[in-house]
Amino acid sequence: MFHMRSLIVPLLIAASALYGAEPKWIHATSPHFDLYTNESDGAAKSALQHFEAVRAYFLASTHSKDPGGQSVRIVAFHSMGDYSKVRPAEFGDAKAFSSPGQPATIVAVGLKPEDYQHIFREYAQLVFDEYSPSLPYWLRAGFAELYSTLKPGDGSIKLGVQPSRDYHSSGIGNTDLTMMFALDRASLLASRRKEGTDFYTDAPASSAVLGATNAAQTTALQHSQSAMSQDYEGALWMLTHMIMFQQDYRPKFGEFVATLGRGAPTANGFRDVYGRSLSQVSDDLKIYAKLPSLNAAQLPFKYDKPPNPQITPASQQDVENILKK
Repeated sequence: MFHMRSLIVPLLIAASALYGAEPKWIHATSPHFDLYTNESDGAAKSALQHFEAVRAYFLASTHSKDPGGQSVRIVAFHSMGDYSKVRPAEFGDAKAFSSPGQPATIVAVGLKPEDYQHIFREYAQLVFDEYSPSLPYWLRAGFAELYSTLKPGDGSIKLGVQPSRDYHSSGIGNTDLTMMFALDRASLLASRRKEGTDFYTDAPASSAVLGATNAAQTTALQHSQSAMSQDYEGALWMLTHMIMFQQDYRPKFGEFVATLGRGAPTANGFRDVYGRSLSQVSDDLKIYAKLPSLNAAQLPFKYDKPPNPQITPASQQDVENILKK
């Protein structure tokens, strides 16, 4: 005989899981990453395997180390709503943000393959900020954008893959390069900061970070605010890609980077290395951005694959404690 209870109990369990249960958090670890997420076990494993592979190539090619010389912690939310609650206002609509420290921490939303680039961009930015501080911020950020889309394959890795975002239609031609080159992380965050929380800066806290007190600092903040209204992230990726891959820029790419690393202003670097003014570089960039497709390098790359990530239960309280630090 059919009992109504046999139908009601499963429905109540399903309703509880749908509306009342908190998301399941897990702690997944690999040799160089420490991941807390309420995504699935499979998503966590796939993400860490990807990050280990691209990290190995990235650090070898840039002759650098992990931020702080230790494993990086990642907190990945499944829900954009939950992530938005912890994302500081100065990071706008970014799908990931990061903070240096012991350990360095990246907070993001999503662990789908198309989300990897946002997380690894933050990892690369932390590395460049720590190990290549003499390079201007725009180039460090451009490198982070470029390396964020590394795509590992069987015995090879692809560099220069276009981000999932369509940068070809992002208004790059209207970017003011002079303002973009004046951008620095400290003044960028300071111009957007509402509560005075400083997650990472180019230099120790100073009057430039806490507020402009003279004409030069005021100008820097105005440049940052103006650049924020433009699609500078798209321009950073496209310009870095151009000087690394375009046939007229590629042969002197290393010389250009070395020149800026010695402290030369960007405009001087383009003039002395390439014999081009910023106006000419801007014109080249507009043409480059209109190309129907861009080159990417398929490079030989083999590395010793680490063991599968280890996964243990975690709690939302664990995550809240991490984010409070």
